[in-house]
This record gives sequence, C-alpha cells and structure tokens, in this order.
Amino acid sequence: MPLNTMASEQPQRTESSQKNQIEVTETVKNFLGDYRINKPDDVIPLIKHIKNFLEFREYSQRTKQHADSIQWKRTATEILNDGFVYSGKACSDLVIILIALCKAAGIEAQLLKLIRTDSKSTHSIAEFKIDGEWYRIDPTFTEPKPFKGYLTDDQIWNKDWGGGWKVWKRGADLWSMGLNGIDVEGKVYSEE
Repeated sequence: MPLNTMASEQPQRTESSQKNQIEVTETVKNFLGDYRINKPDDVIPLIKHIKNFLEFREYSQRTKQHADSIQWKRTATEILNDGFVYSGKACSDLVIILIALCKAAGIEAQLLKLIRTDSKSTHSIAEFKIDGEWYRIDPTFTEPKPFKGYLTDDQIWNKDWGGGWKVWKRGADLWSMGLNGIDVEGKVYSEE
C-alpha cells in the first residue's frame, strides 16, 4: 500500500526538482518509525520491513517499457509512495530506500554499483558504517546478512553468483554517479 498520506510531499517526477534520491523526508522518517540501527544486524529487520511493504511486480515484455522508464529515476520517497518495484530490477530501489532509512537513523551509508566480472550486467548493494566499521549488505538476498569490511576495487563480491561482481562506482546514490535512467546503463559496459 503506497504511503500517499502527505499530498504536499508528492514529489515532482523531474530530476531537476530532486536534490538526491536519499533525501530524508517525512515519508522516510515515518517508514523508519521505531526501527533503530545500533549494530550491523539491525539492518536485517529493516530490509524485511521494506520487502514486506513493497509489491514486487512482474518484469516481463508487457511491463518492460514502464519498468525501464522509472529505473534509476525514483527517490526513496517516490518508491515508498508508489509502493512497488519490479522483480529482477529492484536492487537499486531497495538500496536507495535502505540508504535513506540509514541516513534518517543517523547512520552513514552509500550505494555501490557493481558490474559482473564478465561485464554483462550490473547490480547494487549498500555499505553502511557503524562504530567506525564499514559493512556491506545485499538487500535482494532472501536472507540478507551484513559482511564486515569495505569492498575494495580489487575484491570480487559473491563469486558464486554469475562469477562475481566488482565495484564500478560508489556514491551517495545513483544520481551522484551520473546514473539517472536505465538508458545510461550502457555507460557501465563502455567504461570497462
């Protein structure tokens, strides 16, 4: 169910009116509610809260045009207000929400845009910092688990999935990386 409770907060769907994808709005604060992040495992119930709230719509030939038209363009507030993501295309949306919620909870976090080692696809995960230590987590996992340590450019993430993933870019959100729509995904492959 969308969080359309505050009409004045309905974002304009133009990038120029948005500062970033992870802006802490009333919608984000309300969604965070009583959740607190005091230790790395505290993000697990928060991810489950996000996934239980959102509708995961089918990504298919029938839905591809709409899914691609919103891919990498929505803010955390817009995603929560819309109340849905597309299965198989949700990694960045889930990470954007998680980072906004971490920010609302006073936790430093950032987005990692990964590219598969064979350069055939991209993926997003989150890194967050607690008590001076960095952790990374993939909210798309069925059982997400924080892993200690900052993912360096020479490390491979999750070698068992498609041969593994390496860091392509990291930043506050996709827009800070110049990724403001799925049509720019080709940049990932051309820069390899």
